[in-house]
Amino acid sequence: MKDLTTIRPWLLMLILAVFFAGIYGYTLDKKLDLNGDNAIYLTLAHHMADGQGYSDYTAEGLKPTAKFPVGYPAILSVFMRLGIDDLVFFKCLNAFFMFVSIGLLYLIFNHLSKQNYLAFGIAALTLASTHLLHFAGMAMSEMSYLFCIVASMGAMYLYAREDNKEQSERKPFYRNPWFYVAFAGATFAYYIRSVGTTILFAVVVFYLFRKEWWQALCSVAGMAVLLAPWMLRNAHYGLKSRYLGTLLQVNPWRPEEGQISSFKELFDKMITNLDETVIKGFREVLFPFWQVPAEPSTWWGVIVGLLIVAVIIWGAWNMKKWRWMMIAFLIANIGILSVWQGGNGSRYVTPFIPMLYLCFYYGIFVTIKLLLKDRLKEHTLWGLVLLMMLLPVRTPIQNLHAASQRPYPPAYKNYFQLAKQMNKSLPKGTVVICRKPELFCYFAPNIFATYYKFDLDPKVVIADMVERKAEYVILEQLGYGSTPRYLYPAIRQYPQVFPIVQHIKNPDTYLLKFDKEKAEQL
Repeated sequence: MKDLTTIRPWLLMLILAVFFAGIYGYTLDKKLDLNGDNAIYLTLAHHMADGQGYSDYTAEGLKPTAKFPVGYPAILSVFMRLGIDDLVFFKCLNAFFMFVSIGLLYLIFNHLSKQNYLAFGIAALTLASTHLLHFAGMAMSEMSYLFCIVASMGAMYLYAREDNKEQSERKPFYRNPWFYVAFAGATFAYYIRSVGTTILFAVVVFYLFRKEWWQALCSVAGMAVLLAPWMLRNAHYGLKSRYLGTLLQVNPWRPEEGQISSFKELFDKMITNLDETVIKGFREVLFPFWQVPAEPSTWWGVIVGLLIVAVIIWGAWNMKKWRWMMIAFLIANIGILSVWQGGNGSRYVTPFIPMLYLCFYYGIFVTIKLLLKDRLKEHTLWGLVLLMMLLPVRTPIQNLHAASQRPYPPAYKNYFQLAKQMNKSLPKGTVVICRKPELFCYFAPNIFATYYKFDLDPKVVIADMVERKAEYVILEQLGYGSTPRYLYPAIRQYPQVFPIVQHIKNPDTYLLKFDKEKAEQL
């Protein structure tokens, strides 16, 4: 790869590394993120590192789980086994995955496009993405997933380099190591996030459009072999992914609304999700300084969103050896986002933000090049004009820095204070009902915390607590709608079941004793 052996790309890579180190250090939040999932990953990793297998706490003790794919907890557990159990280290590990992924994309795109400075500009903008920086600053799976995707994509590009050789010099595909890296990287991506089916699909499409039938078939077989242990393990324990059961729910956070029962309901969900994640989501991640309205898009917003999607697809179309793979990957992601859980904004777009940046800005570049009738030469310095986009990104980055410096909100301080107190004073295995039990258990590892039932009937909520062998209940003000909708009505209607043990003010947070005998009398 001639362009990669010169000093210029590697010098620019060094500049990108220094730039990223500065911006990541500026925006890094050293606290545990309040989304909850990061606490689950850490807990699962601890169990694996302690030799307890991929298991989670239940009222009956540790049991095998499939709450999340096993990949990311397995990565963390390796470091825990080596004695490294530090939250900031795990955050920095994600930063490493992010930089290496974007750096590899830069090097390959530089070779593909023959536009070194354009590749540099896109890489710099991507490294400054506040969405990526935010998730790289958590103990979450997005960055390790991104790394596996890029490894698979890079392997497919390097595999296709055989096309440049004479027929007699080409290796059989089964002797080309990049063939194996392509489907292995895609499979490992699935082990980290279930949405990894998108890159599995893209690998197969890559070979099909090259009319390499045996390669496509062998890739599918290789994926099946690598996935078999996980599938057989889950089948043995009767486990299913937590996501599959929610796809056809009208609203996973309001189960009383039931399941999607008609094509119209499914179509309405898809339209809503596409507006949230694609029409508004793509715009939000590409232009973080552009305020995206919370309400559904207007026709003008839809037109702008579709135009952005068109430019992205156009950019992917011009990626030569990556063309069909990239288009398949993007379309597969859009398809999954259309039926995924709603209400999360652009969150699920995060793992493929670098691909959106790459395709979008390359689409613009190719269009300008056509308009100028190919007067833009290879490695033109005009690619650096893209760096001007860093100026409006400054404000979102400053906002991310400000957020990283803020302490926990008062409601969470009270919540964590209770967790620490109960962890010291109560017997191991005490059962507590609360919202965000994963966060509670992070600060109270000796306590078994679990959810209350999402049901509008207070008696059903209380009966479920009896079944869960609840001993205490926490009434908090973390801001989730489920607490006033499901938990508080049960406490208000049957206060004799929930005598107050402790009350912390500003805001009011209650530790309540659960009286099982009185609950059973209802």
